[in-house]
Amino acid sequence: MPAKDAPKTVCLALQGGGAHAAFGWGALDRLLDEVAAGRLRIVAISGTSGGALNGAACTAGLNQSAAQARQRLTQLWESVAGKSYWSPALNWPLAASHSPREWNVDYNPFVIVQGMAQQVSSPYLTPWLRDEIGTIMDAVIGDYGLLQHPDGQAPQLFVAATNVTRTSLRIFGPPDLASSAPLMASTCFPTLFEAVEIDGEFYWDGGYMANPALDPLLAHGDDLLTVLIDPLVIDGPPTWPRQIVNRINEVSFGASWVLAVRQIGLVNDLIVRGLLTGGGYTQKRFHVIRDDAPMNEIGAASKDTPSLAFFRALRDAGARAADRWVEAHFDDIGVRSSFDLDDEVKQRLKGTRQAQHTAQ
Repeated sequence: MPAKDAPKTVCLALQGGGAHAAFGWGALDRLLDEVAAGRLRIVAISGTSGGALNGAACTAGLNQSAAQARQRLTQLWESVAGKSYWSPALNWPLAASHSPREWNVDYNPFVIVQGMAQQVSSPYLTPWLRDEIGTIMDAVIGDYGLLQHPDGQAPQLFVAATNVTRTSLRIFGPPDLASSAPLMASTCFPTLFEAVEIDGEFYWDGGYMANPALDPLLAHGDDLLTVLIDPLVIDGPPTWPRQIVNRINEVSFGASWVLAVRQIGLVNDLIVRGLLTGGGYTQKRFHVIRDDAPMNEIGAASKDTPSLAFFRALRDAGARAADRWVEAHFDDIGVRSSFDLDDEVKQRLKGTRQAQHTAQ
């Protein structure tokens, strides 16, 4: 039994979402306050796409301190902004407002044309568009031994990628993280960059199969804290073409996580009913940091916005969401779930009208 003053332990699951993953930067930044205070320990991280980058920066830094983790996260997002191939001015919203909507670029003509071009072009026809993630992560991580052999206070890192030719999920664990290649694989958006080859296999963005993967965390702890980027709930069905396409992508990328939560929840139910014994099964507790309203307002097209000001606005939003979660639910860690599986998943899968309102 842990000592009364021992830090609470969590496993983090970090969703991806292009530029929107800067929301995860802010959530991590706030959680690192608790790590620095000795109240929290992050024992494992599973990340996909931008979430994998956040997880790698955080893991490398935590080999030294929470302050180092915070510094590497800042370096990551400042570098991403600095390495963009186009000016953030091209991804500017058409109308400013004092709300998250000021970052919505769904109807920016340049963004629309850019999206159309991705449908008729191929990264194999534009080899001069080099994926800079490898260069960025080499600078942020420095020594990949920090990911392969984390010290006692640093988490185990797991990175998800999609095997293009086998339609399968690949989880890169600590032994595999000897270079930036798994991180490039996890973030490889196939209409922009060529598939990443690792050991003769080819990989795309991990979000197509797991966003993020929960399975690699199960052996490391019983409290699973997910930082969600895409909104689970929106205000009614989208009606404009751009909105429809955006929501299709959000639902598709989030479906694997919803199903994973459902499967773990079913195991929890079997344990409670005494139908699953032995094998080291333990009940898992679910926690979620999210903020659906502003993430819905900024639209999905802004996932390609390379603006440092935008990243910082998302960081601040993520930090506020995490702060609310810490204030309301930190004491639930190790005790109970703060994410209601029945309301958020079971009803949603049944497709009832009630499911449209459970998280609002």
